[in-house]
Amino acid sequence: MKTTSQVYIRLNEHLFKCKKYDLNFLITKLLIERIDEFPAIYIEEIAYAAQTTPASITKFCKKLGYASFKEMRNDLTIYFEQEYHLANTMFEGMLANLDTKSEVSEMVDQFLAREYMVQKQIFDQFDQHQCTRIAEEMKRKKRVAILGNSYSFSVVNLLRELLSQMGYIVFEVNRNAEDQLIDQVLRETDICFVINLTGSWIDKKAYLLEKTACQKVLLTFSEQAAQSSLFEERVLFKEVVPLMSSNYYSQKVLHLWMIFMIMNMRKE
Repeated sequence: MKTTSQVYIRLNEHLFKCKKYDLNFLITKLLIERIDEFPAIYIEEIAYAAQTTPASITKFCKKLGYASFKEMRNDLTIYFEQEYHLANTMFEGMLANLDTKSEVSEMVDQFLAREYMVQKQIFDQFDQHQCTRIAEEMKRKKRVAILGNSYSFSVVNLLRELLSQMGYIVFEVNRNAEDQLIDQVLRETDICFVINLTGSWIDKKAYLLEKTACQKVLLTFSEQAAQSSLFEERVLFKEVVPLMSSNYYSQKVLHLWMIFMIMNMRKE
C-alpha cells in the first residue's frame, strides 16, 4: 500500500501547502502520480519529466526532510503498518452495511447510531486519572503551545479554540518549522502539547525539547515514543491503535481526547 507510505503522506502535505503553479508544485504532483513506481524510479526520470535538473530534485527532497532522492524513494514504511488492514476494514465497514433500500434519512440514523457506538468506545479507552492530572496542571498554566503538523492542524486548531475561550494564550506551531522558531516559542510557554503519532519527529528533534523548562505532554500511538523521558505526561493511545491507521478515526480519537481534557478542566 504505497499510498499509505511515509513519503506519500509527506508529498500530499507538501502539495496542500503549494500556492503557486511552479516547479515545486509540478515535482510534487509528478511524484504523487508516480508513487506506485517507487522505489524502482530514478532521479533522472523525474528531472526529465519535470523539465528540470537532478540537482533541483535533490533540493526538493531536502524540503520534504530527506537527505537525498534515494532516501525519499525508499521511505515506503506503511503508516501504522501492524494495524492498517484491521482499521481499513473498520473504515470500509462504516457505510458497507447500511440498508440502502431505506430512506436516506433512515440511513443517516443508522450511521449516527454506529458513530455513537464508536465514539463511546473511544471515550471508554481514555485514561481518566491521567487526563484529570493534565487538566489540573493546565489550570495552573496560562501560556500554551501546541506542536503538530498539517495532518493534525484541525486537532491543534480545536484545542486552540477551546482554550482561547477559557482565557489561555495559545501558540499553534508547525513542528516542522525552523528550530529557532520552535525554540523561541517553547521558551515563552508554560506547557506544550506535542502531537506525534509515530514518534519519528521526537527522534529527530529531541534536542529542542531538552533545552526548554516548560512542561511537555506527548500524544502518540508509539510505545517507544511514550517511553521518552522528555515528557512529564505521555498519552499513549494503545487501546485504540487500530483506529489510528485511518485518517478518519485517528482525527476523531484526537478530537475526542481534546474535548475529554477540556471537560476535566471545566469540572467543578
